[in-house]
Amino acid sequence: YYKGQANLNTERIAGIVGTRRPTPQGIRACEEMVEGLLPYGVTIVSGLAYGVDITAHRKCLELDVPTVGVLGHGLQQVYPPQHLSVARAMVHSGGLLSEYPSHTQPDREHFPMRNRIIAGLCDALIVVETQRRGGSMITAQMANEYNKDVFAIPGRVKDPYSEGCNNLIKTHRAALVESAADVAYLMRWDELDSTRAVQQQLFVELSEEEKIVVDLLSSGSGESIDFLATASGKLNSELAGILLELEFKGLIRALPGKRFILV
Repeated sequence: YYKGQANLNTERIAGIVGTRRPTPQGIRACEEMVEGLLPYGVTIVSGLAYGVDITAHRKCLELDVPTVGVLGHGLQQVYPPQHLSVARAMVHSGGLLSEYPSHTQPDREHFPMRNRIIAGLCDALIVVETQRRGGSMITAQMANEYNKDVFAIPGRVKDPYSEGCNNLIKTHRAALVESAADVAYLMRWDELDSTRAVQQQLFVELSEEEKIVVDLLSSGSGESIDFLATASGKLNSELAGILLELEFKGLIRALPGKRFILV
């Protein structure tokens, strides 16, 4: 069930998710992410919940960025009701989406289920700030299972609302990003129809350690971090830094199960 104007088949859709109780830093990071994605023509998807979700939707409306809210109830109501005015505005410049019939109530068990729709819709999922457990972590897990690109903004060590993002990065379930430019670079959103991307890849400077890893991945089928560590003679902790650097250079991408493949 859908109400709105946004094109759900557009080439660039980013999901933005996070805690319902973001810190001031998390709110600022969310707003800067939306603003930074503006030049790339990205549609933003989130869940219309408190916190990071509503921050993303409001910033989209402010900047006239298409934004879609995925609901855990029918389209005849809005939960929480405090977000009714935002939801109404989204219908005109974005949309509302639900898998539930119109009069379905916002029962608690519906919300984890709607996370799979957010994960399925987006090309890139961005986790702004979250605890180690919660809906955002479920969405990230589902996005990984769907082979979507997952990104996380790191936070301070032992900050409870950064534990989830830090853990996603540490366990290679998300790539570390600090800005929208990082996301766009890794997604190649600014070089979709240009030979410049190919030329850039040909002339990227690689360290000897990076060259070894690239050679090990040259089969194109993807390899596990354990295989790469054994074959390269590196510790997993050393290899993690090399892999992250190669991700930032746009040469590899992470797959579910701590596997990596050449782009």
